[in-house]
Amino acid sequence: MTLHWSTHQLTEYFTAVSASADEEVAIRVAVERALEALDAEAGAVLLAGEDGVRGLTGLPVTVPAEQLRPAFRGAPALELPLLGEANGANAALGSDIDGELVVARIDDEFSTEERQMLQGMAQVLGLALRNLRILTTERTLREERAREAEQRLELLEIVHARQALLETLLSIQRAISRREPLQSVLDAITEGASQLLRRAPIALVLSDPAEPTSLIVASRAHWPESAGTTHAALEHAAEAIAAEETVRRSGPSGALLTLATPVHVSGVVAGSLVAVGLDETDSAAENTGLMSAFGQQISLALTDARTVEAVREAYRDPLTGLPNRKLFLDRLDLILDEARIADIAILFIDLDRFKAVNDSLGHNAGDELLAAVSRRILGCLRTKDLAARLGGDEFAVILENLSVENARVVAERIAVEVAEPFHIAGRQIYIGTSIGIAARVGGTPAGELLGNADVAMYRAKRAGSGQVVVFEPEMQAEQLNRLELRADLQNALAAGQFRLNVQPLVRLGTGELAGVETLLRWHRPRCGIVPPDQFIPITEETGLINEIGRWVLREAVSQVAGWRRLLPDLTASVNISARQITDDRFVTDVADALDFAGLHGGALTLELTESVLTTDPAKALTNLRLIKEHGVRLSVDDFGTGHSSLSYLREFPVDQVKIDRSFVSGVTRSAQDNALVRAVVDLGRALHLEVVAEGIEDVEQLQALVRMGCELGQGYHLHRPMDPHLFADMIQRESGRTGPPPIPAGGARCMRGSHGPAGGRRS
Repeated sequence: MTLHWSTHQLTEYFTAVSASADEEVAIRVAVERALEALDAEAGAVLLAGEDGVRGLTGLPVTVPAEQLRPAFRGAPALELPLLGEANGANAALGSDIDGELVVARIDDEFSTEERQMLQGMAQVLGLALRNLRILTTERTLREERAREAEQRLELLEIVHARQALLETLLSIQRAISRREPLQSVLDAITEGASQLLRRAPIALVLSDPAEPTSLIVASRAHWPESAGTTHAALEHAAEAIAAEETVRRSGPSGALLTLATPVHVSGVVAGSLVAVGLDETDSAAENTGLMSAFGQQISLALTDARTVEAVREAYRDPLTGLPNRKLFLDRLDLILDEARIADIAILFIDLDRFKAVNDSLGHNAGDELLAAVSRRILGCLRTKDLAARLGGDEFAVILENLSVENARVVAERIAVEVAEPFHIAGRQIYIGTSIGIAARVGGTPAGELLGNADVAMYRAKRAGSGQVVVFEPEMQAEQLNRLELRADLQNALAAGQFRLNVQPLVRLGTGELAGVETLLRWHRPRCGIVPPDQFIPITEETGLINEIGRWVLREAVSQVAGWRRLLPDLTASVNISARQITDDRFVTDVADALDFAGLHGGALTLELTESVLTTDPAKALTNLRLIKEHGVRLSVDDFGTGHSSLSYLREFPVDQVKIDRSFVSGVTRSAQDNALVRAVVDLGRALHLEVVAEGIEDVEQLQALVRMGCELGQGYHLHRPMDPHLFADMIQRESGRTGPPPIPAGGARCMRGSHGPAGGRRS
């Protein structure tokens, strides 16, 4: 019974001790269960070494191991502190655990069975402690391995970061050695720094070589677009430049950090690399070192790129010394951020007829002209205004604290100045300007504001040289239509979408048909007829006018060649643009068209507006003289609307002048217009030139012109523009009559006509 009881108790004891996950808990449970099973008053576990007494139970005071161990290992009767004489028993733990389980009771000695039970309990406890220590060791090893793995991972990340840094720096070095554009190198540096700083916003700020006190944001990577961020970058950069060392600043919340490190050119501080939004918990030394490394790369790039000259080329137009588009937009961004500036206006200036000068006189003359234009623009501005050359023949101006009305005054002053003749390459050159104005509304960004001014400029260009137009929101839709128009024009000729209409030219004294003027029409799919004043300027801008004009010449003379079988003296008049008359192929184009149709040059009249003759008078004169050698006749269109008309009659081999319809319309209403028309008719008679009156609207105008002795005329009162087939039918009918056709006594109400392939309004 006792043995059964002992076995049962031992099993429970084993279960309780083995369930303990902690050594201290297991020892305490083991001692308490042993005292309970053996009906003892005191007990403990005595371990070798420094562990000493563990799980002491039943004694009122703590007893050192050196006092307990001799007592339990003596006679069965032992003396315990404060308890007095007691019976003791002890059992070794075994399982490689150097220690023993000891118990004591005051009354009875421990029997042999009880000592065996104690021995069993000690063995169970020893086994449990051994297992716990193995588990603890394994857990410690696992934790150490985890720590080592984490450390290896951290080291690996550091190695990868260092490798990425080295690869980035190496690629930048290659770009520098290959002499890639400075801007590309600087962008690569800021992008590389941003990637290695976890895509932190990076900006490179440099001193403007032309204005050392001004700073330029030369490159950005992942930089926020919010207002004021550019100012913040400049402030941090200025601080680092002044201190000539890396500057650390915490953000308003204290959680974000800004670093600005100076960059040098040939040992002199020339700017700063700025990083914002860095995490304060990151390694400050590592971030600072990385920024310094990239700052050194920028210094190498700038020094290797001839420093000041390269920066000037990157942000200044080398031809005029003005800011380029990039610097212009950066400065505009800064100005737009300034709350104190209430009114901001942008002028977008495009030069009219510049390409003709550049093509005919060469790029050196074109460069000289651009430099001269920039000086005239600057002469119209205040010191604080900013002018820039955006590229090609486009300029822009920022006007601070100036209303739209006052900005228009400045723009008109520029237009007047640029319209004055330039003396380039030993020649007198006339160009003009088209100027668009856009004012800030709300939070309009810099790029959009410049784009609005560009849209207004195109509206001005369509209105004629020297015009100034202020942007209105509805112009955006017009600009989109214009872009679509431009795209469709690229294939219009190949697709056979162009047609020629004709408007007869009549001898006013007899009513005979003297010739026809060809008028270009574009049948645009899905849109119908497009007015020439909408698409001709685009063809001139893109250079398509030369190809289209070549087709018009050949079509016009071919049609007249057929009609001359019925009317042998019939001539064809074709409008010519400035781009055509200064084109090196133009003379050949005219000769080829005449040869193709089998006509002599006298059957063709080329009409040129006065603005065409002013673009490059020398080149125009050379080509016109060559054309005259083929017998081709020349006519000055819209005569009297320019500012030096009489000089053209003396300098150019002109055969005909056409009185502008604005004078003809007032010939019966205005004594001044009447006198001007009469003077032109008399001048033509004196110089043996044909005189054509344009836009004859009614019989009174017709009769007045006949009385003055004007030879030729055209207009809706005489004949409307018509399809060539209708004109062929008309001359077929007229050829069957005897004598000339009658002059109309009245006619349809005059309608405003359109521009031909090279201008020329007809009615």
